Amino acid sequence: MGRFINSFEIDVPPVTADLYDIDPQPNDNYPLLNAHATILEKNIGGRARWYNQGDRHYIAVIGAERDYATIRSAEGAELEFAHEAELDFSEWSDFKVLQEALIEELKQDLEAGGYWYDSTKNTFYREDRETQIEGYDIYPGVEVRISYHDRPLITLDPTLGAIGSRTLADYLNDDNWGINRVNEELVGRTFIYQTSDRTSCTVTGVFENTTVSEVPPGRFDNETLNEIEDRHGREVADKVDPSEPTVKIRYGNSDWYPAAPSLLLFAPSEDRPDDISQQATFSPQERWEKVEAFREQIGNISIGTIQTDISQSPVRDGISAYGYPVLTFGDDPSTEMGIGRPNISFGGSPLTQEYWNPAKQGYLEEVGPRRTFDQNFNVAVLFPEGAEDDALSAYQKVREYVEDHLGLILSDPPGRVNYEDPHEVKDWQQSLDNIDAGFGYIPQHDEEVYHKLIEILDGKPLQSLTATNLRSAQRSGHEGDVIANTAVGLGVKLGVIPFSIENQLDTDAYLGLSVTGRDRTVASGVIVSGTDNQILYQTEQPNPTGRSTVTNQGLAKQILIRAVQGAVTNPHSEFEQLNSLTIHRNGYLGDEEIAGLREGVEYLKSNGFVTDSFEWIGVDVQHSPTYRIYDDDGMPDMGSYAQLDDETVLLLTTDAPRLEQGTPQPILCKIAVQEGDFDIYSVGRDAFYLSELNWGSPSKGIKDPLTVYLTRRMNRRLSHDRVSRLSYPPF
Repeated sequence: MGRFINSFEIDVPPVTADLYDIDPQPNDNYPLLNAHATILEKNIGGRARWYNQGDRHYIAVIGAERDYATIRSAEGAELEFAHEAELDFSEWSDFKVLQEALIEELKQDLEAGGYWYDSTKNTFYREDRETQIEGYDIYPGVEVRISYHDRPLITLDPTLGAIGSRTLADYLNDDNWGINRVNEELVGRTFIYQTSDRTSCTVTGVFENTTVSEVPPGRFDNETLNEIEDRHGREVADKVDPSEPTVKIRYGNSDWYPAAPSLLLFAPSEDRPDDISQQATFSPQERWEKVEAFREQIGNISIGTIQTDISQSPVRDGISAYGYPVLTFGDDPSTEMGIGRPNISFGGSPLTQEYWNPAKQGYLEEVGPRRTFDQNFNVAVLFPEGAEDDALSAYQKVREYVEDHLGLILSDPPGRVNYEDPHEVKDWQQSLDNIDAGFGYIPQHDEEVYHKLIEILDGKPLQSLTATNLRSAQRSGHEGDVIANTAVGLGVKLGVIPFSIENQLDTDAYLGLSVTGRDRTVASGVIVSGTDNQILYQTEQPNPTGRSTVTNQGLAKQILIRAVQGAVTNPHSEFEQLNSLTIHRNGYLGDEEIAGLREGVEYLKSNGFVTDSFEWIGVDVQHSPTYRIYDDDGMPDMGSYAQLDDETVLLLTTDAPRLEQGTPQPILCKIAVQEGDFDIYSVGRDAFYLSELNWGSPSKGIKDPLTVYLTRRMNRRLSHDRVSRLSYPPF
């Protein structure tokens, strides 16, 4: 009995690879390296992959069925047997060879059993659709990951794929769509490229003046009309109209490739119809039954002549739960809220996990925030044509809550402006220097309108409320909750700290670092005090990176230096120097980023912003890993964690006890770099505690630690072309 994860150990016998030297060396030409691997597989069997040893490239073959000394390969290169090497799962290059070989063998076995493989999503889907919902074919699937955490693991997570019936060419040829609307609404969305290897991709643009029979500018290769028949067959090529425009696609974080829109079927991975999302919401028991069924189906995996053995039982070791933090409310004196302590918001009975998040709102209203100001703020109300009275009415309710429970005084009457009247906006902006924040009342959720209001306010704090949410709450009797969350969000953007986690975190400060992968690629940082949780610094202006997933060395260094300098010089900071710092990277820290951080630390030491004994750690924080935590007794508790190895921990930060359906998805924290004495248990605990600081909606939990949560939202704003400045935490 107890907790377990959806991973199974793989017993792999010692594996020896045949290494083939490549003459001439292809440098880092990975398409050519992949071509060499394919040719070797055809000639000698087994599984082949490019492999690095020192600064030299080889092709490693495992499970070979025949012997060859020298093979003529692509572009005239010679592949000559060099020597054998025993592969070690703990070495990255060795692991990649073994990982890819296992997946390729599994792919071959399952394709014969009625599956197809989406390599971008690492997911096997059934060939036969399960059902059809709102025009989308629904395919059951399982995401499969091979990993190494002190031992090889295979991790299985059920999912559903939704594929529409319309190709991108259908949208381009539709009079109600066309190129302009496609660029506005479908660029950046997910499609399935219907070639011999069906794979999900992201459409990144449309060439208006280049057809699929031409090589688009900026590319020397062309997987469009001239290559499609050779690579994928006549049946695929016949679907393509030679006169249709070429589009740009990207696989994962790859460079872009040209593609034919007739072969791209819309397959939304985000903003799917609610009925599809509901269909994909599996309870823990249902999800685990699907895992067990797929585990039985795959059996064991053999790589040529090499046999592996996959455990029948899931991993159960290293799994436990963190205790909940103690939250501090009230300015002077303070009040602490903790599990098992008297719950002042519910009559004094001991606080239990079930009432943890609702109690936060009660404590805030009973005791008040941890940090507030004896200060008046001028707030402007922004509204659309004809909605001034409703907007002012909603604002007054928010204002009353702020004054009653947060200790701030907001302007009454406020400034006001019809944001749909450009002349009125222009005149009103003349007095913007006298405005501290804006309250936006908008008909319904609309990203363009929201960013328009940020632009009008020139980056000053903005809190919005939609008329649809307010009316819905009024009908259901929850208007008070909507007003409270709106009021607290506005207060936080003006500097209020509703509650804090004091003297329970390991380092002086926590830096969030994030990069957006959109067309307007930006990076941002935010630094939070580890003692009183004040936000001591945040990026206010866009930092273009020119890259989709990582910053360069110089920008990572710049963000670190500016953040630490801001933390130390902030007038509200208690630090003269930092002794320690945790960096949470949304995603993965790249090699250049780590090099930039090291340079930044040396600069900060030499200029006295950190101590000579300064300790720091960089942690990858993955938002949606394949792993999940289960419990024999039902839903796992919030705070559950699985320590996968000395550098990796999986943790459940969502409010699991209150979820009525679905299986909560954890986050994964991995130590990428460290200079000092840190341990993975404390790294995970700090990430869990920081996920409790959902100041924008105290009665709800957030999944990511505050550092990652804020920078994800900051990038979303700063990557918009209307936003040139953002001076507040965007809860």
